[in-house]
Amino acid sequence: MITHYSSNDLKDLAKALSRTGKKVTKIVTKAAGKGTTIVRRRTKPKIPVGETGELRKGIIRKAERSRTKGKKVYDLMFDPKKNDIFQKPVKNPGEAGSTNTKGGHAYYPKSVDAGFITRDKGWVPGYHFMAEGAEEAFPEARKKMIDTTMDEIEKELAK
Repeated sequence: MITHYSSNDLKDLAKALSRTGKKVTKIVTKAAGKGTTIVRRRTKPKIPVGETGELRKGIIRKAERSRTKGKKVYDLMFDPKKNDIFQKPVKNPGEAGSTNTKGGHAYYPKSVDAGFITRDKGWVPGYHFMAEGAEEAFPEARKKMIDTTMDEIEKELAK
């Protein structure tokens, strides 16, 4: 297996994918899923536990819908089923200068990750766990996706 990937290797990978025919989507989906799993594993421990631990439990992987054949993107997000836990009412929306409290609710995971403005115009910094986890996992996730793609292509071409 190749351990260092150049642009030529990635072009070879694209050619090999085209030779597999209609199995491209299946191969790409599997590879993207494995890469997203690595990012999730790196991000999850960085999330603060808090009082209930729901924030850490609530991170999920959701597939993005695309019209493009052979494209698969997964999004790491907080489970919308837990919005009753994650959405907190804001008593005076806009008082602290915040304009992103639609409907008088603040989204707790975003506040923890990005930070927020307090009533006295102070700033509570965020943990930035999503960006840090993704950056930290990028090299490993990229390698895993390419390795998985190559393995799946070899399996398909061997049939």
